[in-house]
Amino acid sequence: MPNIFRILLIEDNADDEQLTLRAMRKFGARFEAEVAHDGQEGLDRLLKCEDPLPDLVLLDLKLPKVSGLDVLRKLRSTECTASLKIVVLSAVDEPEELREAYLCYADGFMHKPVSSEDFAAVIGRLRVQRMDAGVL
Repeated sequence: MPNIFRILLIEDNADDEQLTLRAMRKFGARFEAEVAHDGQEGLDRLLKCEDPLPDLVLLDLKLPKVSGLDVLRKLRSTECTASLKIVVLSAVDEPEELREAYLCYADGFMHKPVSSEDFAAVIGRLRVQRMDAGVL
């Protein structure tokens, strides 16, 4: 099903999780969303490498167990996850953390709470990249 986006949301805050999922539903795109509630759970899901990987990872920076930046570093340094599309989520502008996220090759940034417009922009960019790669 190439027109369905598989999304892994790595978010520990239940309210932010619900707001992000609501923005996805409001956007109206067809997607399958899975949620990991801390950095370790996200790594455990993604580093299996035999499962279908998501088209997009939405990654909170402030996570328990393993920080978002450490998750990003590990994913970028692992062959099977190095090219994942990863968009960082943050509730505050912390220039040093955002700078570090981009140095670790984050593909983008969205402010929390996530709006349907922000989500639409990210999915639109992904769709164009997938079409360029001949996936859609």
